[in-house]
Amino acid sequence: MELANVVDQAKRLDEIGFPEFTAKLVGDTFDALVMANLKQVESYVGMVEQVSKSLSKYVNGTKDDITGAEILGYLEAVIPAVAADSEHDSKIYEGATLDEPTADVLNAVVEVPAEVVSPSPTFASGTELTGSVWADVLDAVATRISVNKYTLLQEMVKQGILRLVVENGKIETRLTFTSYGSFAYNRDATTYQRDTTNKRSRAGAGFIFAPIFSAKERTNSTRLSVRTTKESQRDITGSRVEIFGGVVINFKTDYQPLS
Repeated sequence: MELANVVDQAKRLDEIGFPEFTAKLVGDTFDALVMANLKQVESYVGMVEQVSKSLSKYVNGTKDDITGAEILGYLEAVIPAVAADSEHDSKIYEGATLDEPTADVLNAVVEVPAEVVSPSPTFASGTELTGSVWADVLDAVATRISVNKYTLLQEMVKQGILRLVVENGKIETRLTFTSYGSFAYNRDATTYQRDTTNKRSRAGAGFIFAPIFSAKERTNSTRLSVRTTKESQRDITGSRVEIFGGVVINFKTDYQPLS
């Protein structure tokens, strides 16, 4: 490709669609901000809907979704194992037998308001946590965790909607287009020549006739010529296009009070 063709390639810059690229970057950034704001509002509305329910209705609708990991984590936090080398993380586990201090603590941490369960379940000292008794402990703990979540949601609603607000930002697009070309031609020629001469003498008709027929001398000449040519041609052309897009947005977090 000749250098002129490289220039022709550069003239096709508009085919890259850089304006469309920039427009899409701006549009996608705007859409992302709008969707983020909608998601924040939807989350808050969903939270308000949950706390608008009665406590008993909320607990009955959520306690079955409490995972086993949450239950065991709660028991580990409120009634941890005493011995460091214990194979259990809590004193409350399936198959354990409640002593009086542990039973008192367990009854206290699973107690819930009367509107949820009246009376709250109790577990006596000496009770072995197996079978249906262990199932009752898990159910009581799940109910207590649901009550705690309801209380937490109420406090969050009182604070107002938690928002992630854009303070300022910058959208930057950049296009780098590089074309280059080069042409090189080399030609080397080498000539080799060799001359060879041979001389031969021949006598005449004989000694008696020598005065008449003298000796003759013949000369042969040979010339060898070799010509070699080495020719190389190199044509290098190319182009490089780099499209860069970046978005820098600074955020702040605040609470929007509900009036």
